Amino acid sequence: MNLSLNRLLLLAAALWLILPAGLHAQGAGIVLTEEVQLKLADAFMAEGEYYRAVTEYKKFTILFPDSKRMDHALYGMGMAYYYGDEYEQAARTFALLGTAYAGSGYLSAAFFREGVSYQRFGQPEKAAAAFEKVMAAAPLSDYAPLALLGKSLAKFDLDDLSASRQELERFLERYPRDTKTGKVRDAITLLDQYRELPQKSPLVAGVMSALIPGSGHIYAGHTGDGVTAFFLNGLFIAGTVAAVRQENYGVAGVVGVIGLPFYIGNIYGAANAAKKYTIGVKRDLRGQIAVSLDYQF
Repeated sequence: MNLSLNRLLLLAAALWLILPAGLHAQGAGIVLTEEVQLKLADAFMAEGEYYRAVTEYKKFTILFPDSKRMDHALYGMGMAYYYGDEYEQAARTFALLGTAYAGSGYLSAAFFREGVSYQRFGQPEKAAAAFEKVMAAAPLSDYAPLALLGKSLAKFDLDDLSASRQELERFLERYPRDTKTGKVRDAITLLDQYRELPQKSPLVAGVMSALIPGSGHIYAGHTGDGVTAFFLNGLFIAGTVAAVRQENYGVAGVVGVIGLPFYIGNIYGAANAAKKYTIGVKRDLRGQIAVSLDYQF
């Protein structure tokens, strides 16, 4: 058989776990129990076979819908989705666990992972709501302080820097003895420096390029694009003016029409360059804050 060594080891481990406790051969039949199914799913999970783990956890939910270990299966499924980079599915699975099993021991972890999944999926508003559920459900859990850090970053992603700072202050108020308090203070300092960082206005860049083609690009830090835009638009403008002076209005019209999209593109391009510059500054700051908070999940 063309099975890899890892796969063979996984199957051997699964059989070792299963045979003593859950499988009983009766003639040609095999009895499948909750423990057997969960051990098989957990074995795939431990091996890093996340998609197969999801399949086995799903089988568990179908075969044993009334099991008292359903929360374990759902949490395992959510983590398998999470490690498999299926963040939307992970968030939905964690949310289902929180809704259906309010007394589960996995509750705070599930809500926290739901928030992180939404962050990675690019939905900071839903991430912030999930992190707040951690605070409401288990404010004394190990995940609660981390949830505040996650919510602060989610608010930052929503361009609400004031709310982002408030969540960090909330952390210091609630968890003054946490090991991350110094890092949180450093993050607050970085947030306060944001308004002092160099930023570029898309409006200013657009107006500059409307008056002098290419100047908006140079203002936004794209000197090469600015020089190209200046000479390209200069050629079209010079050609149009020269044709008008020679009273060759047909040629002037054609050159002007051809050059107009380049002129308009020069304006929009400068505005976008300025916008990207500011986004880059913000992204760099967010990265610094995340590193400062040691928020890596």
